[in-house]
Amino acid sequence: MKIHLTAILVLSFIAGIWVSFDSSTPADAQTRLFRKRQLQTQPVTPPVSQTTTARDYSVLKIVPPPAGGLYLGQYEWLQNDIATFESASGRKTALWSKYRGTWANGYDAAGQPHFDVQAANLAWQDGKVIVVQAYNTHPAPGESEAPEGFTVDKLLNGVYDAELRRFAGELRQYGKPTFFISGREPNGIGADYFGGFGPIGDKSLQWAIENKRGFAEFNPSTLPYSALYSDIGTPQVCDGVERLKAAQRYYYDFFVRREGLKFLTFDSMGWAVHQLNQIDYDVADLPATVDKTYAKQLLQSCHSFANFYPGDQYVDWVSLDFYMIDYYAKDWPGLTQDYVIPIDNHFAALDSVLREVKTVAPTKPVFFMELGFPDGTQQNSNWAAQKIATGLSRLIVGYPQINGFTMWSAHPSWMIPGVFPFDCLIRPGTQQATALKNTITANPAMFHSCVYLSDGKLHPNCVN
Repeated sequence: MKIHLTAILVLSFIAGIWVSFDSSTPADAQTRLFRKRQLQTQPVTPPVSQTTTARDYSVLKIVPPPAGGLYLGQYEWLQNDIATFESASGRKTALWSKYRGTWANGYDAAGQPHFDVQAANLAWQDGKVIVVQAYNTHPAPGESEAPEGFTVDKLLNGVYDAELRRFAGELRQYGKPTFFISGREPNGIGADYFGGFGPIGDKSLQWAIENKRGFAEFNPSTLPYSALYSDIGTPQVCDGVERLKAAQRYYYDFFVRREGLKFLTFDSMGWAVHQLNQIDYDVADLPATVDKTYAKQLLQSCHSFANFYPGDQYVDWVSLDFYMIDYYAKDWPGLTQDYVIPIDNHFAALDSVLREVKTVAPTKPVFFMELGFPDGTQQNSNWAAQKIATGLSRLIVGYPQINGFTMWSAHPSWMIPGVFPFDCLIRPGTQQATALKNTITANPAMFHSCVYLSDGKLHPNCVN
């Protein structure tokens, strides 16, 4: 009997079954052995070869890093701006590329957008994502990023559909995750018009203030695809921002629903962060002939993010423009003294905007479409370095909803008194570079050189 049990145990071990004296009888062991042998003597099916499913980038968007932190980005208005920032920071950027460094690339003399597919593919191969724009929703005369006479009303009426369809075809040839902006900083550099005023949307904010207009002259209910605008046209809301809201919805509907470009990641135009009392300053600067009570009412409505926000269905990321700038008398005609703004004041202004954002878009990630920490035009500044060190540290610790930024760099022709006397580019060997690199080195996991896509995976051509 012992020999029989031993034999069974040996056979069971060889067959891959462990039989215990305490838990199994000889009959149990024999039954298990028989079943095991039955399985072993059945025909063996060759394993199915494992193939990797190719990623379809044409249906993927850019999403926040799953563990939090900030995507690194840099504009390139001059050759090597991106390389300069990368050298200063010690890290590659994820956003924008030397092959396409801004949204403003590719416009012809008539203001029509063209997309260089070859340049875009080079950027993708380099591990970057890029940004595109169709027509800037800023209907000012001389706007270089739209046809002469552009208005949002014409856009919504389909006047530009043929050219937009051509542009969509160029984007389709590329077919990879891309940021799409509908306009730039509508309450900042674009605030002279917002989305346009008057019955046909071709009038400026100044016109609206001087004529006590700006409300109840935009009625989208008669437009094509009017269902897109069913909640737009409120008489008490600034017409300029309602037109912007409608334009964003139109672009999203046109490019995503009608043209099927599901790889476009829509931001919210880079809503500018202003100082808390900016509207009071603006009203005080108006001439005495203006009804300042009416002007303040209109400005408050136009500068309300809640009035502007197009809705979660039409926005993937909330984008803000945030500059920690000061005003020096030498750079601003009319100023008789310098105004150096404390860092706390800048963050109070940011907090105010983010409270608005959280009210209407609580689940959306936030991205700084433009970010700058300049000290006037100084390229090597201790004060700018303090802003960088303090500002970035605050962002990564206290603002988890902010998941990326693109550093601004200005063309020299803009950096003149009274226009944009701010040098935001961070260069190697400067105090700004030291502050930037120290912050990144101390928090390496919070800064990302590679974007995640909506399938949960990284961009295929880069590593963080």
